[in-house]
Amino acid sequence: MLARVNRKVEGFFYKRGIDAPEIRILLRNQLYLTGLGIGISLIFGLTTWAFEFIVGTLLGGINFYALAKIVQQLIFVRRGAIASLLVSFYFRLLFTAIVLYVVIVFFKANIVALLSGLSVVIINILIFGATLVGQKLKEA
Repeated sequence: MLARVNRKVEGFFYKRGIDAPEIRILLRNQLYLTGLGIGISLIFGLTTWAFEFIVGTLLGGINFYALAKIVQQLIFVRRGAIASLLVSFYFRLLFTAIVLYVVIVFFKANIVALLSGLSVVIINILIFGATLVGQKLKEA
């Protein structure tokens, strides 16, 4: 059953232009971790800390998806790659800065909760890296 769900989620990303299977796996895992984080936050009650954690998790996930899309363009399209990378980087930076500014200044968000949510992306990359190392060790 999980394999079928994985295929559907990866198919969803494939239809949106994510061709590399490794990147689709990373995005799939990010989606699962984001959902898990939101689910756990809702189970413990929608406190302000949980809301701030959810904002951080969603912000990290959106940035990660945008980065995955631009990496696909950089790998397959050589002409204008630097310009598209810079434009994408600065738009993501501006979007992230505005969201963090609004949440921190106007809503007086807990910085630890926001950073905990943003760190879900790092956890995803660490899990993916550990999985790759485990596969390489099995082959050796």
